Amino acid sequence: MASARLLSLLLLAPGVPALARSAQAPSTLGSAPDKSSQGPGGVGASWQARPSEATAARNPAPDESWQGPGEVEAPRRNSSPDDASWESFPGATSVPEGKDAAALPQLPEVPPLVPVDDVALPPSPTPARRPRQPEGPPPVPNRVSLLGARTMGTGGFAAGFSLGFPLLSARAAVGVLPRVDALVGVDSLYGMMTELRAGARWMMLDGGPRWSLGLAVEGGHAFFLRPASVEDKGARYLSGRRNWNVQPGIVGNVQLKGARAPRLFFDVRYHLSFDTEPIQRTPLGGLPPAVVTGSAFPLRVGAEMPLSEKTSYSVTVGGDVRTRPEDADFMPVLSVGIVTGL
Repeated sequence: MASARLLSLLLLAPGVPALARSAQAPSTLGSAPDKSSQGPGGVGASWQARPSEATAARNPAPDESWQGPGEVEAPRRNSSPDDASWESFPGATSVPEGKDAAALPQLPEVPPLVPVDDVALPPSPTPARRPRQPEGPPPVPNRVSLLGARTMGTGGFAAGFSLGFPLLSARAAVGVLPRVDALVGVDSLYGMMTELRAGARWMMLDGGPRWSLGLAVEGGHAFFLRPASVEDKGARYLSGRRNWNVQPGIVGNVQLKGARAPRLFFDVRYHLSFDTEPIQRTPLGGLPPAVVTGSAFPLRVGAEMPLSEKTSYSVTVGGDVRTRPEDADFMPVLSVGIVTGL
């Protein structure tokens, strides 16, 4: 009987652990299955695992055992940072245990920002100045005038030449008194008419170097290439001259400011002509007189522009207003030339 009981205990001994496990099974009911019991490729583990658990399985949390003292784990993605952890992150404000803060290296202080307008800029270097060259004497003003009212003075001499339409001319002035010049010259219509002239110039008013006003008179005898009987709008028509001519008038000049500034002039004359070869141009007019007079009014304005102390070039414009019926009512005049003195 005893042997039979011992044999029953030996047979029941292997079943005790199984009974123990069966007693604990209700407490673990509903938990996730153990993945370690499934081999690779097990289907039950792949569909029963939740997404978060699958992500945790692929990206396991790092082991914090390697972190040293004073180091704080950085927050993971999609998680809010711990302010307390970041404030204790080692940096310029953290002091390790057992060390004095004064013994640690300090960061340099950042200077305050200063507005650009308040910044003191260094003065720009002053360029080296070249030594000033010694200035020469001031230019001598030009007082040589042949077309205005200013005279040459006693013993002075001036000469000039001009080329234009309708005449080319040459003039010379010699000072016989402080305010009186003797004038000689020649006018030519490019060979078709040539007139020798003589006259005088008197400076009545002297306004110093700036202005002057005077009287001038010139007269001469003209020689024509062709006689009046065969001439039609030729030398007499273009020049307005006749055999003898007298031209009294008023002349003046104004000197602009400056030693070599232009000198403006004007010349207003009355032209009285004496024709010793008159022609009766109307039928049954009878025999013309021996001398026929005519009148015209030459008007000139221009400038003498100094080139040096004694030399200037001149520009003259104007015209002749004529009263003779066989002449043009108005003949324009334009010329350029040069004036020089001794």
